[in-house]
Amino acid sequence: MKTLSNFEKIAQKNKRKNLLKIVSLSTVLTLAATAGIYYGLVQKSSGNGEKIKDHYLLMSEIAYPNIDYNSWGFESTSHFSGQFYSNRFKDLDGIMVPFEKYTGSYSIHAGYHLNQDESLKSGDKGNSYYTYGNYYKTPIFYSISQEETEIKKVTQDLDFIPKMTGQAVEVAITFDKPYTLAQIEEMVPNNLKLNWIWIGQAATEVDFGDRLDQQFGFDNYSNVALSAEEQAALEKEVDAAMEKDKNADLNTIYEKYQANSTVDSLVSLQNNYSNFQVQLQKYLDADYGFVTITDENGKEYSAKDYLKDYLEANKDPKTATFAGVILTGRAENFAQLQNVDWIYASNIGQSIQIQPYHQLDK
Repeated sequence: MKTLSNFEKIAQKNKRKNLLKIVSLSTVLTLAATAGIYYGLVQKSSGNGEKIKDHYLLMSEIAYPNIDYNSWGFESTSHFSGQFYSNRFKDLDGIMVPFEKYTGSYSIHAGYHLNQDESLKSGDKGNSYYTYGNYYKTPIFYSISQEETEIKKVTQDLDFIPKMTGQAVEVAITFDKPYTLAQIEEMVPNNLKLNWIWIGQAATEVDFGDRLDQQFGFDNYSNVALSAEEQAALEKEVDAAMEKDKNADLNTIYEKYQANSTVDSLVSLQNNYSNFQVQLQKYLDADYGFVTITDENGKEYSAKDYLKDYLEANKDPKTATFAGVILTGRAENFAQLQNVDWIYASNIGQSIQIQPYHQLDK
């Protein structure tokens, strides 16, 4: 027969078992909650990193004069923070030269586009701009409506560039007025490479010469056979064919669109612009945030409004007009551009001594 003491012992034992169960369950739930919070914070941080990447890759399609990239990636600085980076270069008539590395920091809070190295500072008594990181000389464009200042003077570097014998150089040419792609293709000599086309800037006293991400335009990739519309139609047909048959012969589709055909330089240039239009619209739709500044006269400049207005006014690649170009080539070949009436200003960027092993495009 069990005594009262035995019942007390049994009750205490059951109490300990229940307490152990509660403690164990609480521990499991706490660990699960901690793991969930940790995973959520990692995912949020990673998402902010992806936003920086998407912003940068899209921006590289619509801005950054003659600046391209050959790789990008992420570097973690902690479980919840890191840096997005991209290694970049410039093309000087087929010679690849280094440019500032792009970096953008991200964390659980947000992403920061504070790429200080690519910021520009005035030099040579207002005649030049250099990057903060490695002091790369950067070619600059000018707004015709803007007055010259001590910090930024309108330059005519074509006066001395032809004397830089044996060098490949990069030059920003600001036009005296807007020109169509057909006119530009006709004006640029065949022995100079047309690298990049500038759409211009709104008439304002605000100067964005020190902001590479506010210099909007597009690269002139060679032999682009399809417009953006044709490329989209091609991809749609390819996707439909692959959905029906993973081993489908796609050659007939490519032949239909002549995707592998060789096209003349003007058609390729116009196709490049049509692709720029698509990328620029994507950037506007993404609404990443735009520069809005009020000048000393109270006039507001909005990059978003300007880009929207530009797209609306320049829908047709055949009639769209542009404000300047980046040209590269042998210094001696720029002599033929001296004193031409369609050049308002010329400003040199990077240069490099041509070596025997270099293979120039022009």
